[in-house]
Amino acid sequence: MISVSLKKIALITNGKLYGNNLFINEIVIDTKKIVPGCLFIALIGIKFDAHIFVKDAIKKGCSAVITQKNIKSHISYIIVDNTSIALGQISNWIRKKTNAKILAITGSCGKTSVKEMTASILRQNGNTISTIDNLNNSIGVPMTLLRLTKKHKYAVIELGANKLGEISYTSNISQPEIILINNIHCAHLNGFKSLLGVSKAKSEIFSGLKPNGTVVINLDSHHLSLWKKDIYKNNILYFSIKKKNIVIFFLVILKFMYMVHLLQYIHHVET
Repeated sequence: MISVSLKKIALITNGKLYGNNLFINEIVIDTKKIVPGCLFIALIGIKFDAHIFVKDAIKKGCSAVITQKNIKSHISYIIVDNTSIALGQISNWIRKKTNAKILAITGSCGKTSVKEMTASILRQNGNTISTIDNLNNSIGVPMTLLRLTKKHKYAVIELGANKLGEISYTSNISQPEIILINNIHCAHLNGFKSLLGVSKAKSEIFSGLKPNGTVVINLDSHHLSLWKKDIYKNNILYFSIKKKNIVIFFLVILKFMYMVHLLQYIHHVET
């Protein structure tokens, strides 16, 4: 993680800082992972409220806390309107402070396998981070982005969802240069209601794509025609099992790596 001051974090999150201004090098959301000097964010979920663990986090050695509630503490803390949103805001700031190229992957199935293979390829060319296991939701994606440092060259981020709006949120936090929709199948229909709902949810990944970014799409996907209005301005590459002209995703990665090297070389020559 990139070191950042509490004063800056308060500014990023529209929060109010109480106590001393400190520099933070690690953020945790689980008291089991508290390390001395870290910042603990007290998240509130459907079935839990981490504010009940604030005292425990302080006892274990955290240096500061982000909270939605007033607390009595001898350490510094920041009060925000929503701690989950604050986590996303901090992770987006970290993402913008690095030069890492982000590749975001979604789809109904196979996301984790493709993510692992892609990250394995990119690690041959530079420092790379990727989503751990399948922590691909509105909490897992920000926690992955927080691991970025200025030494990283690539990040492979898996974006998952159980309902509409989730991928739009994580895509805009990640702001990827390349996105892949691996496939569309009948998955999580309780949240999406229909295959069309699944297609709409996965297409939310386009919302965070950087200008002039690259879109890689399975040509066999359902409702492909619905996506055209969202991606016509981007570089588009297709792959297919059923159709003759197959573009393999990993060839796209190799091309991407080549373009990065070329741009670096041009910059070196010009300077």
